[in-house]
Amino acid sequence: MRNDDRVVIIGLGYVGLTLAVSLANSGFNVHGVEKNSRILSELVNNKATFLENGLNDLILKFKNNGNFTFSSEIPTSNKKRFFIITVGTPINSTYKLDLSSITIAASQISKSIKDDDFVILRSTVKIGTTNSIVKTILDSTGKKYGLAFCPERSIEGNALQEIISIPQIIGANNLLDQQIASDFFERIANRIVKVSSIETAEMIKLVDNMQRDVHFAISNEVAMICNKTNLDANEVILKGKDGYFRTNLSLPGPVGGPCLEKDTYILNDSLEIKSSVSLAARRLNELMVIEVVDYIKSYFKIINGDPNFVLKVSIIGLAFKGKPPTSDIRGSVAIKLSQLLKASIPYCNIYAYDPLVNPIDIDAMEIEIKSEIDSMFECRDLVIFMNNDSTFDEADVLSKASRMNKGGLIYDFWGRLNNKSELPNSIRSVNWGSHNYIAE
Repeated sequence: MRNDDRVVIIGLGYVGLTLAVSLANSGFNVHGVEKNSRILSELVNNKATFLENGLNDLILKFKNNGNFTFSSEIPTSNKKRFFIITVGTPINSTYKLDLSSITIAASQISKSIKDDDFVILRSTVKIGTTNSIVKTILDSTGKKYGLAFCPERSIEGNALQEIISIPQIIGANNLLDQQIASDFFERIANRIVKVSSIETAEMIKLVDNMQRDVHFAISNEVAMICNKTNLDANEVILKGKDGYFRTNLSLPGPVGGPCLEKDTYILNDSLEIKSSVSLAARRLNELMVIEVVDYIKSYFKIINGDPNFVLKVSIIGLAFKGKPPTSDIRGSVAIKLSQLLKASIPYCNIYAYDPLVNPIDIDAMEIEIKSEIDSMFECRDLVIFMNNDSTFDEADVLSKASRMNKGGLIYDFWGRLNNKSELPNSIRSVNWGSHNYIAE
């Protein structure tokens, strides 16, 4: 086992920063490199730009004891170091992966790397990226270094615990590099899983999220069927799996976020022959927003271009998920829904409430943020409960509904209300997966 404990992490977004404090907590000397000035300025004030329980306290602790430092450039050093790449890998409008950040990060490292340094790629990439891009760039230096791919697998809102508890996948080109990377992660993780190649590790990450996307798509297909057959999808799923272990469906709902919305496309970007099942599932999950907007337009009898109808809409919950809670709006279905509503309904005023989301993140989206949930019902035509944050369960919807405009609609993606609810002023409540269901 190497006795060096100096780590440089390239990218202090969600993946990089949570890993940084986890490594600092295990005694590593961690330096983070980040180009985003907002992220750096928040770190100066001992804060992350996203919500993660306990993270800010750890930033302050490890800054104070010297185990965590940060800057916009890689510092010089004569000591052996681990370099970990955790930069973002977005997809473009044609669903192709943008790997420019990986190229930039590898090029940065190539200017600082020494013999016996070790490089770990942790970003989500298409199969073959570690060797075709990172290794190619580093080989040009002529240095003798180690290389591994070890994917991030933790869930937002619980990352600090899952970095420790979830097995760390280790993929390398040779047994020595595999062992060095394994020894490294054994310092923080309870279990290590070694795989036969870097490409295997790259694919595991993509398959992890692809199968979740497919799993959720099955539930959403049930919801779409129930929307058209006067049935309630939540009843179909919950009653169907009650005591029957062969059925294990989740409840239907929005599927988004920085991983699930793109990893299926990244996987297929790696292949000459596309995966028909995974792509069909991804596109079905994306169709949800269109079906919901079509239903809303039908409910309010909105005709495109009608200048006489102004729809006042409140969206409760902007983050891409609510359990565990997060402030992250990347890949949020709520954002996509608001954009489609504005595009489909000429006069649509949208208001939003999410106490966890930083208003700075949605400044350019033409959404008016409200600080109190009560105000979300006042003179509104449509109130949408978007994510499954349990704090929204406590909202007294029945009493607040009386403040809405007559004939309004409460649309809930997660079934907090049901079609039996008696609401004032001819207001109706509808769940995703029960558009036409009227309970007896």
